[in-house]
Amino acid sequence: MRRFSASSTFAAALLFTGFTWTLSSAQWSKAPLIHPQIVAEMPHDTGAFTQGLIWIDGKLYESTGLYGHSSLRELNPATGAVMRIQSVPEKYFAEGLTYFQGELIQLTWKENTAFRYPVKNWTHPSHFNYTGEGWGLTTLGQSLWMSDGSDTLFSRNAAFKITGKVPVRMEGQPVARLNELEGVAGKIVANIWYCDSMVVVDPRDGRVLAVIDGTELVARSHRLSSDDVLNGIAYDARKNLFFITGKNWPVMFKVRIPFTF
Repeated sequence: MRRFSASSTFAAALLFTGFTWTLSSAQWSKAPLIHPQIVAEMPHDTGAFTQGLIWIDGKLYESTGLYGHSSLRELNPATGAVMRIQSVPEKYFAEGLTYFQGELIQLTWKENTAFRYPVKNWTHPSHFNYTGEGWGLTTLGQSLWMSDGSDTLFSRNAAFKITGKVPVRMEGQPVARLNELEGVAGKIVANIWYCDSMVVVDPRDGRVLAVIDGTELVARSHRLSSDDVLNGIAYDARKNLFFITGKNWPVMFKVRIPFTF
């Protein structure tokens, strides 16, 4: 399990407050601060150490982590109840999740392995190898985008070969510890590990276009520990709604984000 160190710094754009970091809109006035509008709350399994969250064809899928507890899940999008679950072998720490060319792809943290699941049948997933740590994963068009906990996003093709990399910057400063990713209308919305804010990134040049302030979500999460950080972003394009949760949170939020993607 990843642990936080107070000696770690993400970037000049991050301020330490208590046990988490927040992005300062006062310092970075060119990156507008966006406040999510909460539409609804629904229960979320507190046993789910959320690593990835996606919305596909009216269904909500979640990747959960930790050694011995990692899984792939299908959730009821109205109630948050777990409708289907597939355990990941104990030696793997599952991470980011996306849908690509008819399959769900699930990363692992340090095991250099990704799993491929046919959407309808998860019993016998295939797998492939890659190099580096796996954190977040999303799809934009025919490309996959991946984070590894650094300040850089990596584009990958259908063979999962790296085709490009983009350093993420806010007013010229690196934004590190990029985690869960969600592709939205050509942009990438990214969680930042141990940060109560999210960022909207232009993958063409890595510029942060906006900061999404998640402090109200965290305050209303009823989380039991400061380790239960904000993580998990899924987007329903038809309704223009986001599903947002955190690691082991007892609640998931449906929100609107007033930003033109």
